[in-house]
Amino acid sequence: MKYFPVIIAALTILCPGSAYAEWCDPPIAPELTTTELAKDFREEFKDEFTQYFRDASQYTACLDAERARIWEEMQFTVQRYERFLNDSKNWDGDE
Repeated sequence: MKYFPVIIAALTILCPGSAYAEWCDPPIAPELTTTELAKDFREEFKDEFTQYFRDASQYTACLDAERARIWEEMQFTVQRYERFLNDSKNWDGDE
């Protein structure tokens, strides 16, 4: 157990990117409105919808990237866990 801090430090240096998740900001849908307001502010509402669809597209792309990142992290962690299990078979209870 005396080597545990050294192992943690080595893992932090060897794979620093695996600790950083990206935060994906969800889009905010345009608020419901009345027909009268929609007529009066038609261009503004069009801009709001355009912005919403742009933000929604960026959001889904961010989620896809985060899903890919966590999948890669999981694969790396599985390999680490397999090494741990294999190595721990050889440990005696004295350390």
